[in-house]
Amino acid sequence: MERPVSRQGTDSIRVLIVGDSPALARALTTAESGPLRFEVHTLPSIPEAEARLEPLRPELIFVDWRLPGLEGFLERLQPQPIGRVIIGPPLSASEVVRLVRLGAHDFLLAPHHPDEVLECLRRTVALIRERRRAAGMVERLQRQLQQLGVLYEVGQTLTASLRLEEILSSIMEAAIHLTHAEEGGVWLLDEAGEALHLRVHRSRDAEAPPASPTLPLSIPVADSLLGRAVRTGRPIMLGPGVHRLDTGILVRSLLYVPLRAHGRILGVLGVLNRLQEAAFSESDIHFLTMLGDYAAVAIEKARLFEAIQAEKSKLEAILQGIEEPVLVLDFQETLILTNRSARQHLGLPPRAEGQPFRSVVNHPELLSLIDRKPPMGQTVRQEIALPNRLTFQASLTAVEGVGYVVVMQDITYLKELDRIKSEFVSIVSHDVRTPLTTIRGYVSLLPRVGPLNPRQQEFVEKVERAMQTIVELLNNLLDLSRLESGYALSMETCSLNRILDEAVQIIRPQAEGKQHTLILDLPPDLPPIQGDPRRLEQVFLNLLSNAVKYTPPGGRITLRAREQEGHIAVQVSDTGVGIPPADLPHIFSKFYRVRREGETAEGTGLGLAIVKSIVERHGGRVWAESEVGKGSTFTVLLPCHPVHPALPSMPHARGGSAQDPQPSPYKQHPQPGGIASQQAPSKGNAAGEQ
Repeated sequence: MERPVSRQGTDSIRVLIVGDSPALARALTTAESGPLRFEVHTLPSIPEAEARLEPLRPELIFVDWRLPGLEGFLERLQPQPIGRVIIGPPLSASEVVRLVRLGAHDFLLAPHHPDEVLECLRRTVALIRERRRAAGMVERLQRQLQQLGVLYEVGQTLTASLRLEEILSSIMEAAIHLTHAEEGGVWLLDEAGEALHLRVHRSRDAEAPPASPTLPLSIPVADSLLGRAVRTGRPIMLGPGVHRLDTGILVRSLLYVPLRAHGRILGVLGVLNRLQEAAFSESDIHFLTMLGDYAAVAIEKARLFEAIQAEKSKLEAILQGIEEPVLVLDFQETLILTNRSARQHLGLPPRAEGQPFRSVVNHPELLSLIDRKPPMGQTVRQEIALPNRLTFQASLTAVEGVGYVVVMQDITYLKELDRIKSEFVSIVSHDVRTPLTTIRGYVSLLPRVGPLNPRQQEFVEKVERAMQTIVELLNNLLDLSRLESGYALSMETCSLNRILDEAVQIIRPQAEGKQHTLILDLPPDLPPIQGDPRRLEQVFLNLLSNAVKYTPPGGRITLRAREQEGHIAVQVSDTGVGIPPADLPHIFSKFYRVRREGETAEGTGLGLAIVKSIVERHGGRVWAESEVGKGSTFTVLLPCHPVHPALPSMPHARGGSAQDPQPSPYKQHPQPGGIASQQAPSKGNAAGEQ
């Protein structure tokens, strides 16, 4: 039968004496060992002691070595953190060794002298304290390992999920589990930062409802305990004791931590106990703060994802509503986005997105547009005629971080209008030629009718000049109409050296009249090109004529050519009046002319439009660079072969500005060794025939 003899204190050690030893019990109840006290229980036999181990949970056992079952008892005690002291009559050395091997920690053999009892207690208390300290460390380490494990699992969940409610639920469950709180919640700040709204609530009781009527659904940041965590950016902890919150809730302990991401507070994570007395610790603050940091990052990520998804849905709705076909490719030419119009007009399969572009689109003109791959942020355009008789102006733009975007604008109606216009111009031009020829004939006969006085002669010359201007305008209109309508060029292998030489010989008399210095820098062995010689000669005649016309007397005009990267670049430069930057992008437009005060040069505004059309019909490009008061440079880039290869990088297709200098298509080379200086009259146009 158990005989408890105890003297208890706030920090006591539970002692079990197994066997009949009243003197030891008295010694223990009167012994002092610092702040420790001893709670002593006595049982007569080992079976009774084993039966009472669980309810008594002793930290120190004194057992008589003479009791039956001692060896088995000691062996069964070994895994447990209990101090074991052997009592009884004296033992032999071999018996002491045997009992130590069985798990005995100390020996207190009869007779029990008070000093011996006290010394044994000191040794045993030191052992117990060490065991308590070790057990506490183990417990703390186990809890930290558990917290780290939970943090890892939460981190895995946050990484795998982008759904805000799922993220908040995982964080709340982890917070309650590891702090042993009764319940908790996550409050998020509104956009104005004035109120906190409950987004998720969890209780340790699995049967509890998902939301608690006692937790506030919304609470102002100002003048509230919950809001103080937002205002100060620091954890708030209450307990132990009974506390009434601003909302009237009674709690015994509470812990709030702010949710902070990138220096900005998003809300508050809180746990509380309303029934149990347990208070939260510094370890709980540390863990909940780390969990809050995880939560804040995950919340921000989920919000960004939701915003991106909403924006994506909005853009997709806009994209699908656009009538023009739109295609988006990545930089590996994988089709990543299409709209309904593109699928309809191009006949794309149902699951074209995610497939290689060339495996789902077999239209040659569209593929050739993709092959041109413009630099980042720039756009190239090309007309595309589909089998359904529709014509589109397709633009290809390189977008950083996305790939290539193709937008196709239906220009079928405009093409038809242009065809009708061209036919009308052709008909009108031919119809005007007949009466114009008659007028010119009669004007030329006037001197034969009779002598003309000087004033009459002046009027006749003005009429002839006006008729010549009309004839030039009609010729230019017809040329442009033929080129734009796809009029077939007489393509053949031709020598650009010969074409340039003939153009120079024709322009030379005009240059002589204005005392211009004409500089030729033409390699004698330029490779042959595929083209229409008459049309190419027209290109360089127009450019040289412009240079002569808009260069003051005594100026310098330079014609040079170079082969580069499978192309031939021809430049016409002058020291003329130059072109204002505002006009430069428009000089290749039909009927566009730069107006200058006191200008006497004449033109129809079609010359450069014809140049551009002819060059592009040959698979080339033309652009201009100019600086007012210093002159202009027009560059024509033509392929050496009849195919349409990708062109080297160049300035604006419709003109470039000296204020935005572009790389020259020429490599560095010595100054020309031979200079042919010719002086001639002219009516050309280096600033653009406008």
